[in-house]
Amino acid sequence: MLKARERRLTVFLRILSALFGLAVLGYLIPALGGPLQSFYVNLPFVTNSVVKVGVLALLAFFASGDVRRHRHMIDLIILAHLISILATIIVLLWGNTDYLVSIAGWVSPLSRILLGSVVLDGVIVVMLAWFFLTAQREEYGLAYLSPQQYRALAALAEVIVAREPALLTAEEVARNVDRYLAGFRAKTKWIMKLVLTGMEVYPLLSLRPPLSTMESSQRLRFLRRRFYQDVTLRLVPELWRTVVQGMIRMSKQLAYLGYYSDPRTFASVGYVPFSQRSDSAKRLRKSPEGKHLPLKVMTASEITGERLRGDVVIVGSGAAASVLAHGLATSGRQVLMLERGEYVDPSQFTEDEVEMISRLYADGALQLSRDFRFQVLQGSCVGGTTVVNNAVCFDIPDDVLNHWNDRDSLNAGIDKPGLMKSFKEVRQLLGVERQGVNLNHGAPEFLDGTKRLKLNAAPDRFGAIEANIEGCLGCGYCNIGCRYGKKLSMLDTLLPMTQRECGMEALRIAAGCEARKLIGRGTTVTAVRCRLSDGRVIDVEGKTIVLSAGAISSSLLLLRSGVAAERAGKRLSFNLGSPMTAVFDRVLNSYDGLQISHYLEPRPSRGFVIETWFNPPVAQALTMPGWFDDHFKNMLRYNRMTCTGVLVGTESNGVARLAGLTGREVDFTPTRGDLDKLLAGLTLSGEIFLEAGATCVIPNTFRYMEFTAADELRRLPELIRDSSDITLGTGHPQGGNVMSGDSSLGVVNPEFRVYGYDNLYVCDASVFPSSIGVNPQLTVMALAQYAVPFVAGPRG
Repeated sequence: MLKARERRLTVFLRILSALFGLAVLGYLIPALGGPLQSFYVNLPFVTNSVVKVGVLALLAFFASGDVRRHRHMIDLIILAHLISILATIIVLLWGNTDYLVSIAGWVSPLSRILLGSVVLDGVIVVMLAWFFLTAQREEYGLAYLSPQQYRALAALAEVIVAREPALLTAEEVARNVDRYLAGFRAKTKWIMKLVLTGMEVYPLLSLRPPLSTMESSQRLRFLRRRFYQDVTLRLVPELWRTVVQGMIRMSKQLAYLGYYSDPRTFASVGYVPFSQRSDSAKRLRKSPEGKHLPLKVMTASEITGERLRGDVVIVGSGAAASVLAHGLATSGRQVLMLERGEYVDPSQFTEDEVEMISRLYADGALQLSRDFRFQVLQGSCVGGTTVVNNAVCFDIPDDVLNHWNDRDSLNAGIDKPGLMKSFKEVRQLLGVERQGVNLNHGAPEFLDGTKRLKLNAAPDRFGAIEANIEGCLGCGYCNIGCRYGKKLSMLDTLLPMTQRECGMEALRIAAGCEARKLIGRGTTVTAVRCRLSDGRVIDVEGKTIVLSAGAISSSLLLLRSGVAAERAGKRLSFNLGSPMTAVFDRVLNSYDGLQISHYLEPRPSRGFVIETWFNPPVAQALTMPGWFDDHFKNMLRYNRMTCTGVLVGTESNGVARLAGLTGREVDFTPTRGDLDKLLAGLTLSGEIFLEAGATCVIPNTFRYMEFTAADELRRLPELIRDSSDITLGTGHPQGGNVMSGDSSLGVVNPEFRVYGYDNLYVCDASVFPSSIGVNPQLTVMALAQYAVPFVAGPRG
């Protein structure tokens, strides 16, 4: 049964059909006789006009019979009028229209008649397009995507994931994605709409019909050739190759997200949610769900007026911000935290990956580098990235700290004994301990291969990871929020602990409050201008201002404010990461257990760290190697797979800037040296798995590759020419506002104060002079603990 807006469209089409029919008579009858005959006969194209309007009448008539089945006829009606408008405008601009036309005694300039036709055609286009789009949105039940974008995504899903057996239709996949995109606020998600529109119209460039109108086998051949083979074989220019590669990567990931987030697909890949696992109740009895401490947070609706005032204003609520807040509050300062993300109580965390990604991640995990080849994952919620990371804790390597303090280099001026004391204090404060229960079920294969290759003893560093996790249940949901209170994130521990110990006034938190610009006079910052989630703008005044929003956001805030404009956002570095997937001939269920459980750091250092790693199906699908049939086949082997992630501390050649499509651009391309280290780590990971009996290992390369023998695998560095040949990402951006004793090189001095300002500080991973090459959470926290006395000093 047609819905209300479809019935409205049907009526309008019938009216158009009648009007076009009358127009046929309006052209034909005067030409046969009467006072207008001489005018019409003199026009050479009357018969063509009769045909044109007659065809439009027939299209409108048949389309009105079934607006769902015959929607392409409506497209043709709109397109015909757009062509008519374009042709008329061309005549008006470049044709001879300055003479008068006489019709039965009525005289008018030809230009006026042509303008009238443009207006009439325009009214028809606007009304028909509006009725058509609203009817389709109602038919499909869309909340964010346009009907054309929805159809493009459904067309992609049909050839990428909606295979036999038909667990979901392509339309259901597209609707799942529409709900996901509608479910969160992000400045960059419109790029997904642009990408899907590009996918739909891209075939027109090679004189083929739009993607969604192609027959499915023809569509698959087109995608394989234009979006895979042409890119892999470098048959298109580099700039165009970057655009095409970005379009297919993002659009296919949307299809994977829409398909593998649906519980109906879980059995096909062998996945069982934690709540349905046979031993979950036993695990919970042994380690009951922790009691969540209450946390008072102000939401946008609770903030009235145009100003907030605080003593110390901290931008951010993650690792550094929370440690700073605790230290400052216990030393007598009052803290007001500003968090651009929303407050999500841990009791609201669910097993739904898509829901949690949309609620807890910056830009819904859509933050990409300028060339769309590098994904930067960051939390955007109260508690920051600590809510969605794996809580892995490493001390800063000695050689890295020595490099930071090198007087011939940046000369960070960090007191080493003081920092080591801070590491110890943070470990005790947050309960950092070696993990030993409910570890990753795929890790034993990695352990076995490591032992066989004799990499499990000194000088190599190898073992279970340390983390601020207590009594892990092994649910595997570290990256979408631990509802069981086992991962001791800032949301679960330090923030509520500070309010309980020091009082609610000692720590106030404003959620949905994005810092946009620093306001100041001379060398003093007087306020932070913020935009609330409801769109209102307020000024938050403070005596001391601290930026702890992360390497990228803190850098962009300084740049937006004109502070340290020549140095902020520079020397950005990362822990570059890429996975190696191994397939075994037995069920492993690697999703069951702590996501990251073990690590290997070869010595002497080869510049990389290997960590065991696995995810629930959506996140795993987004990093699963392969395209089309290869990807689909690999997901069917999901429960027989295990993975490692290889981390490489990159050179400091990245830049964060106010540029690009979103005004939030990360410009980074790994150097050949970075890439070589990464490939060496991936090769060693694959060798470990093959030694343990893996049937094959698969790097996440753009051109699909499976390796079954170590000698084949060692050719990997020869096969990867540059970063476009392999999927890269990070959750660990570092640098941008580096610390240095030299004001010409650094943004902040050794006391974390921004050069040239009395009361402005930066304390987060952005002050790192270089990447540390291991998970940086503990170093971020220790630096924040170390910074407390500097920030808490004389009041600004």
